[in-house]
Amino acid sequence: MFKLYRKQRFKRLQHTLMLAFLVLSITPLTIIAIFFLQSHTKDLQEQSTSHLISVRDSKQQQVTDYMYAKESEVMGFVRSELAYASGGRFYGLVNAFRSLGLDMAQAREYAQRRYIPGSGDQIKTSILPQSNVYTGTERYRLLHKRYHRAYLELLKRSDFDDALLVDLEGNVTYSIFKHDNYGTNLLTGRFRDTNLGRTFHKLKTQVTEKRKSNEDYTPVIISDFEMDRGKPVAWLGAPIVQQGYLHSYAMFRLPNNGITKLIADTNNASAMKTLLVGADHKSRTMAYEQKDIDKSREVVDLALEGKSDVGTYTNTLGEATIAAYSPISFKGVDWAIVVEVPEKEAFARVHQLETLFVFAMLCAIVLVVAASHYLSNFITAPLLKLTWAAEKVSAGDLDTDIINTERKDEIGRLAISFERMQRSIRDKILLIKQQNEELESNLKLIQKQNDELQLANKLKDEFLATTSHELRTPLHGMVGIAEALNSGANGPITADHKYQLDIIISSGQRLATLVDDLLDYHKMRYGNLDIETRAVDISGATRLVLELSTHLVGNKPIRIINQVPNDPLWVCADPQRLEQVLYNLVGNAIKYTSEGKIVISATQVDDNIRVQVVDTGQGIPAEQLEHIFEPLIQAGSDSSRYRQGAGLGLSISRQLIDLMQGTLYVSSQPMVGTTFSFTLPIASTEQIGLASHIEGAHFIAPENNDLEIIEGSNLPENPDGPLLLVVDDEPVNLRVLDSFLRLEGYRVRTAKNGEEAVESVGHEKPELMLLDIMMPGMSGYQVCEVLRKDYDHAQLPVIMLTALNQPDDRVRGFEAGANDYLSKPFNKQELAARITAHLTASKAEQRRIENQQLQTELKQRAMVEASLLETQGRLLEQLESAPEAIICVRDDNKIRFTNDAASRLFKRTTEQLRRSNADELIAPKFLNVEQPHYCGVIDVYVEDVRQHLSADILKLPQGSGLKSMYIFNVGGSVNAARINNLETAVEALSSYAFEGDKAKLQELKELGGEFTRLADRATTDSKSKQEVMREVLVDAMTSALTYWESVTGQSKFAFAEQSGLWRVYLDRSTLQTRTLDKYLRVETLPKTPRWRTVLSSLEYILEHCKEMSPERTHIESLRDKLQHLLTS
Repeated sequence: MFKLYRKQRFKRLQHTLMLAFLVLSITPLTIIAIFFLQSHTKDLQEQSTSHLISVRDSKQQQVTDYMYAKESEVMGFVRSELAYASGGRFYGLVNAFRSLGLDMAQAREYAQRRYIPGSGDQIKTSILPQSNVYTGTERYRLLHKRYHRAYLELLKRSDFDDALLVDLEGNVTYSIFKHDNYGTNLLTGRFRDTNLGRTFHKLKTQVTEKRKSNEDYTPVIISDFEMDRGKPVAWLGAPIVQQGYLHSYAMFRLPNNGITKLIADTNNASAMKTLLVGADHKSRTMAYEQKDIDKSREVVDLALEGKSDVGTYTNTLGEATIAAYSPISFKGVDWAIVVEVPEKEAFARVHQLETLFVFAMLCAIVLVVAASHYLSNFITAPLLKLTWAAEKVSAGDLDTDIINTERKDEIGRLAISFERMQRSIRDKILLIKQQNEELESNLKLIQKQNDELQLANKLKDEFLATTSHELRTPLHGMVGIAEALNSGANGPITADHKYQLDIIISSGQRLATLVDDLLDYHKMRYGNLDIETRAVDISGATRLVLELSTHLVGNKPIRIINQVPNDPLWVCADPQRLEQVLYNLVGNAIKYTSEGKIVISATQVDDNIRVQVVDTGQGIPAEQLEHIFEPLIQAGSDSSRYRQGAGLGLSISRQLIDLMQGTLYVSSQPMVGTTFSFTLPIASTEQIGLASHIEGAHFIAPENNDLEIIEGSNLPENPDGPLLLVVDDEPVNLRVLDSFLRLEGYRVRTAKNGEEAVESVGHEKPELMLLDIMMPGMSGYQVCEVLRKDYDHAQLPVIMLTALNQPDDRVRGFEAGANDYLSKPFNKQELAARITAHLTASKAEQRRIENQQLQTELKQRAMVEASLLETQGRLLEQLESAPEAIICVRDDNKIRFTNDAASRLFKRTTEQLRRSNADELIAPKFLNVEQPHYCGVIDVYVEDVRQHLSADILKLPQGSGLKSMYIFNVGGSVNAARINNLETAVEALSSYAFEGDKAKLQELKELGGEFTRLADRATTDSKSKQEVMREVLVDAMTSALTYWESVTGQSKFAFAEQSGLWRVYLDRSTLQTRTLDKYLRVETLPKTPRWRTVLSSLEYILEHCKEMSPERTHIESLRDKLQHLLTS
């Protein structure tokens, strides 16, 4: 009985499980099948409709682009030289048409009979030469012949099939194919009620109206398609305007062939139709007949009503059709485009998919039944046990025992998984409890810190507001006392004292304005600012603000244009706050506009009045536009840009506009300009009525804070003191520094901007410059970079004196070339000490450079003197045995040299002659001859007897130690050639000694004889060209590497790697430049050096090291000398 009971119970559970398995299996399968069927059906339907929409949009865009292209062709023609030449009012075909008859009526009549219709240029009726209009017809014929071919070429390149030229009275003066409209009047003739006549009338009316305000107005008028000579055509017309003068009109005839090609369906196998229908429910293409349009009349009407959609509808034949329709509007022409396809063809694939899914569903149900029967028998018993255990766990009993964990099959694995899940849930719940406790603790800490931050922020704002409020009283007291003194309340004051008081008043007023802005910002932030809105006239407020802003323009070349209408424009706003916003916007526009114009306009937009302030200033970068209304943010917040103020104006302005129920926004383009716009609601009728009875307070603009520095100063100036240049855009700063530096004993010059500073340095270089950074135009960084191109740090020290005190600003200042950097406010004693230190260092550096140059010159002079002495010795040795009597006289009239012939002439020994003065042998008047070469008779004394001898006197080069050479003709062998040879020898040896000019020695060799031997001896004793080149090469490389290391701070290994000219080796973890090292000593220099590599190395170092110094000049001279030696 027990076994039977267990068996029956198991069978009931088995059947129940099998039934549940079937239900749970078939139901999702059925749902999934239905879902997939529906989704695929929907996808196919969406694909069909998407295809229709795509075709509709594509065709719509093609039609629109086509019409735009035709419009562009017409516009291109009327602006072409062909249109100007042929359609000119005083020349061309339009003018020549009047000559076809004695009057316009006769000209039109003859024009209609002159050509064969449709031929273009074939004349049917000619005029005899005796006719009064023969000349006019010939002129028209010649012009027609000139331009007709061009018009035919124009038609070949377009879809137009005819073009007309119409004069200002409506006469068709030219037609390409000479149809029946040629020679008619489109305003009064038989074509006035046709599509052509209406189009021309519309064009002429519109041009006549618009040209009153715009002489260059050139529209293109497009008509709809209408039947003309058996086919639908449209007309496109445009005026021919040249330099604002209206000459004639051009009309182009457009058939619908092009649109038909665009609309026609290329897939003949598809049942899809594309209909293009006009407002008259007629087709605009030749692809389909009228009956096709009548069948789709319902969707055509919807499209003509301006609707665009896709859906299913039933046509007049009762067929279900899917259609996508949309309107097309172009230049006043309204069309409807409809793309449709029968529903049965569109959804044919959907029906096939439904059949396939039904068959698959039946097969799946059979398989599920079989699988359910098998699985229920296999897992019923253990599954029930596991179910009970799972229910206990789900009820919260996490300590229950899981049975069947010892089994090795899937049921055992399932039991083990349940056990692991039970243990994991228990651990996770414990972990979640711990994390919740930690989160609660952290939330309490964050809440506490947030409360502290909010309290600190509130205290900061209250402190700022309280401080600003407390500053008002002493500020007004300071300004009031200064104004009283300035007005002479305590007696007359000097001009200098008045200027100082003006500076105090200006600075106090600027600080008072800043205090007011801070107070307004604090009130608006905490909602304490009271706004009293009423009806305000924008026109009057604008005029008042522009009056108050006049002083802000100063000397800037700016035009302020008020385009606000004079008629009242009433808005609902607080009048004083509205004027404050306008003043801020106009002031910003003036501040950031160096030249150009500022335009203020007001227009009505819906229920608001929009006010715009447009300037042509420097603009605002795109990345800063989103932050421009944040407090303490200014346009161009780069520290090198010029700015002034606290950056609260725009933030306050936006919040004021928001409080007055308006919006403030900005658009800008760098280097083009900025547009600030705000809208305010229009005042109601009741508010406007009350406005005339209320007189409100107006905005009080800050007084002009701009002061011009007085050039003259009463302080004495030390005429011998160092000259300093002070550059600052603030007159107050210039005045303070000028007074302080004059008292310190300096001569002071001032400049108000960067351009003036550069110009002042060009006129007179100061010994030191004090330079501000934030200035209009050129910033201090730019000024310093410009000056460093001409002056190094020693020649012109620059101390940057600015309010920027961030490390990045200092680094940028030193990179620009500043010697020192001092932040404002500065200590005067510190500034004076730094000026003294830099002037001392500059003078010391200049003395060092001068000493180095003097040493170089001394070495060169010593070499020249040694070479000169050597050359003199060779020359005198050669002249010793000369047959002529020769005497050389020094600058002190002592005899330096005589030869044997001179001893015989004057009958004295050589030693006696050299101890004698020149005036003992030669008459004094011949000792100071100014001619370079004197030839003639001179007076000499031989044994105290005056004699007359023929002689040549040669002036010797200055610096040689000898003044003149006297050559006496004692043997009759001296001639002009001999004298010239001696003169050439002296010049050649002197040039070689002073300049190393070997070309002169070559001239000396060409003289022959003793002069050739003298030249050979001079070159033999000197070094060879190869030795000189090697010495110059080593000197150049050594000096260049030293210069590289001093300027860049890098070693020769870095130079070799960066230049790529020399190889770097790694020997035992040490960098080596063996090849480069050989070029640093003459002893290790290769026999055949790499000359080009050396020159490239010198060029590389000079290119990458820009510091101007004597070392650089020396390297450049060695490079030039090496190049000269290589090419000579």
